Amino acid sequence: MNNMFIIHGYQANINSHWFAWLAKEMAHYHYQVEIIYLPNTHHPKASNWYTALDDRLKGKLNENTLIVAHSLGVITTLNYLSHQQFTPQIKGLFLISGFNETLNNLPELDTYIKQTNVQCDKVNSQHVVTIAASEDPIVDVEATKRLSNELGVSTQIITHNGHFLDTEGYHTFEFLKDQIIDILNKTNTEIGYIPISVFINNLHLIFVFCLYGALILPNNRMAH
Repeated sequence: MNNMFIIHGYQANINSHWFAWLAKEMAHYHYQVEIIYLPNTHHPKASNWYTALDDRLKGKLNENTLIVAHSLGVITTLNYLSHQQFTPQIKGLFLISGFNETLNNLPELDTYIKQTNVQCDKVNSQHVVTIAASEDPIVDVEATKRLSNELGVSTQIITHNGHFLDTEGYHTFEFLKDQIIDILNKTNTEIGYIPISVFINNLHLIFVFCLYGALILPNNRMAH
């Protein structure tokens, strides 16, 4: 199933910013999109947001899943994925204005942030893309760079003075959409990656080659 989940941030909701626009755009690529509602967005609690994600994501993640998260939604998503032991690898993770540390200009989020336990090495995604604004007054670009470093990726930096909000004109987000489509256009047969389905579907061939090696090749060596 081709599904996408959009995770909003602090003081936002499912109707904020570019979320609905992106959901509509991804329908053209045969993706079912859900913008996940997170409760009490002006006074969030980490446990409540974790539960909200679990209610909507549990049992729905697969090799075609895409997750887009913004701001506080980023650390929330990473915290959730860090603690899913048997979750399949998802297709892509797109993190906008993300961070994994307390923010000097938002001390009211300190308690929330300190209650998370992000373990980037346990985040199971085939592709990870991080995006930041060059001049973000809410989440400094350096915080996003530090998160990117933890994830082992480079930050995509957009020249912009802001936080990718609708009040800044971000009712659409073409750069993000382009990043997503670029990932979708990549094949699963990249160097070093063999989809499990291909392996299973060709088990009979693997058996034949092994049998050939066991029975035929020794006879050939004896003949010489």
